[in-house]
Amino acid sequence: MAKKFLFSFIIASALLTFGTVTSADYGVQTKTSGCTANQILQDSACTPGAVLSTDTSVVCKVGYTKTVRDVSLATKKQVFAEYGIPYSQHSNYEVDHLISLEIGGSNNISNLWPENSKITDGSLTKDKLENYLHKQVCSSKMTIQEAQMEISTNWLQYYQANLVKPTPKSKSVTTPKTTTTIPSPATSTKPSGATAKCKDGTYSYSKTRSGTCSKHGGVFQWLE
Repeated sequence: MAKKFLFSFIIASALLTFGTVTSADYGVQTKTSGCTANQILQDSACTPGAVLSTDTSVVCKVGYTKTVRDVSLATKKQVFAEYGIPYSQHSNYEVDHLISLEIGGSNNISNLWPENSKITDGSLTKDKLENYLHKQVCSSKMTIQEAQMEISTNWLQYYQANLVKPTPKSKSVTTPKTTTTIPSPATSTKPSGATAKCKDGTYSYSKTRSGTCSKHGGVFQWLE
C-alpha cells in the first residue's frame, strides 16, 4: 500500500512539474521570413505564441508586466524584418505580444509580431481583449490556459464573441391607415332657372335670397 501511495505521489508531482504550458504547446516558428503582414491576425507560422507563466498568483499581481517586459530594440527590428516591414515605419505598428504578458505571455520572438495600429480591429482592439481576459483569469472566471489558448488562436473571434454587443434589430413601425373622405364635387349642371341648391338636394328658384330653402334645411350652395 505504501509503495502504491509513493508511486501515485511521484506521478502527481511529475504532472505538476511538467504540466506547465510552454511555447511548444502553441507550436514553434516554421517561418522566420516572408511572414504575411498588415492583416488583422498574425501569421501563425511566424508567430505561434509562447508562454512564460501559468501561475495566476504571479501574473495577477499589480505591476507584474513591468517586471517581465523585456524586448530589445534588436529583437523588435528582427520582428519587422521577419514580416518584411521597414523598421522606419515602426510608428504605425506595435510590436505586440500575441499572448499578452498580463496573461502569462513570453518575450520570445515566437510570441511577437508587428501589429498594425492603423487598420480596423488592429492593436487598439486587441488591447481591449487582453484587459478582458486578464480580468477573467484573475477573478477565476476562466483558467489562464483557456485565456492563452483563445488569444493565440483567433483572438478577433473571441473579441467579437465577448466584447461586441449585437446590433439590436430595428422594430418595424406600422403606420395606421387613415381614410380620407373626399367630398363630392358640386354638380356641374343645374336645372334651368334654379338659383340655389338646398341641403336636402332640392333646388330653389327663388329670385331673392331671403328665406331660400327655409323648408329644405337651408342653402347648400348658391348657383348664381
